[in-house]
Amino acid sequence: MPKYEFVNALERAKIEDYLALFELTYGHNRKLTAPYLHWLYESNPHGRAVGFDAYLDGELAAHYVTIPRIYRVDGENVQGVLSVNTATHPNHQRRGLFTRLAAATYERAANEGYKYIVGVANAQSIHGFLNKLEFEHLGQIGLALWRQPSPVVPGYAHLDQGEGWVRWRLSNPSAEYFLTPYGQDEAIVNTRRGRTVFSLGRTKRTDLPNDIPATPWRRNRGLAPLTPVYPKEGKGPLLPATLMPSPWHVILRRLEPGLDAMAKIQFDGLSMDTF
Repeated sequence: MPKYEFVNALERAKIEDYLALFELTYGHNRKLTAPYLHWLYESNPHGRAVGFDAYLDGELAAHYVTIPRIYRVDGENVQGVLSVNTATHPNHQRRGLFTRLAAATYERAANEGYKYIVGVANAQSIHGFLNKLEFEHLGQIGLALWRQPSPVVPGYAHLDQGEGWVRWRLSNPSAEYFLTPYGQDEAIVNTRRGRTVFSLGRTKRTDLPNDIPATPWRRNRGLAPLTPVYPKEGKGPLLPATLMPSPWHVILRRLEPGLDAMAKIQFDGLSMDTF
């Protein structure tokens, strides 16, 4: 097997190199732009991206990256990473690069003090995470019909969505967001795709950037509101699995013993990199 060189993500490669690799691997994707990757990899207030690239004879062969996340676990902040992007050049596929890059990334993350990796895997990637990378399958995110995003579920680990993080999250250059007022000091963050409105989560109005529009919408305008929810318990119907755009599997790998509370983790749309 060829001897690949593993290099920390962003150490040698530039954002433009990743864009070229994504194009070769997946074809054109309007979401994957230079501003988006700069935002995702370099501007996150929870920390800069953690990952590895594989090179062979000077060519970028594969890329895997996670981004730091802080979760509130049993009343304390615990640092971990969210698995986001992976790509392997067509000339270098079926050589186990994804699992080797992931293992190197998790070792580096553990050495830097991160306690866990969490992810949302699709139908194509879930088996590799479970069978080769020692992840636990916690469940699936559902899409609730006509349900408002839930507040923090008691007893569940949840993302620390402080002011700096919310402002960063809503500066995502690949999406447009608008608000629905909720109560005295909260707002629901929404994004629209076609005739579907995704209600992503609640946040304090004082944490929001001033340039996020507060666009009202009503059910009688023909828009179908959907809310990503995990856990899926609660009242209200869920979109049938056959109509889901993709199965969203919640997965977890612990980088140190314990952290049992992370097995009960809450996801909303703001927690996902999909939106």
